[in-house]
Amino acid sequence: MTRYPGARRRFARSLAGSAILAGALTVSGCVTQQVLSYQASVANQMTLARLPPEARYRVTTGADPSDVQTSVRAIRFSAPGSGSWSSYLNEAIRTELSTSGNYDASATATLEATLLEVHVTDGKAELAAHFVVRRDQTVRYDKLLRVNTQWDSEFLGVLAASNGLNHTTAIFQDLLRKLFEDPDFVKAT
Repeated sequence: MTRYPGARRRFARSLAGSAILAGALTVSGCVTQQVLSYQASVANQMTLARLPPEARYRVTTGADPSDVQTSVRAIRFSAPGSGSWSSYLNEAIRTELSTSGNYDASATATLEATLLEVHVTDGKAELAAHFVVRRDQTVRYDKLLRVNTQWDSEFLGVLAASNGLNHTTAIFQDLLRKLFEDPDFVKAT
């Protein structure tokens, strides 16, 4: 090998370049992280406490939306369990209503929720859903609600992903707060 010093350097550079490329591909692969199970929020509980004690709902949700984007940097977020965002919304509504004493699986009033959009990207999140309250087959409430939030995007991917994960849970709480605080929803009770 001493007879071909240039060839040796080219081989070493080629090997190093291949190692760097392989490392970059490994690191840049998309990783999936499940969000935490939904937790009732204090603000939502305070709002629900204003409802009449006899206001009870059962909950139904539709299929998952076709408009889902939940990636921050190389990390994709998924709903816990089956990965269904509509199931996550159902869990969120039932958790809030159960905690406040307003959930009853056999109630005459039904709160129907159809998730339309779930967008969580680097530094922003947006969520949209259609809510219908029916009592004895009569529609009492029918609205599309949308919430969004923005936050500072971190330079480090791990910190940016952590912020995105936290805001994914928080945006579901914000959507339900918007529903529960809506004067038309309160009238429908």
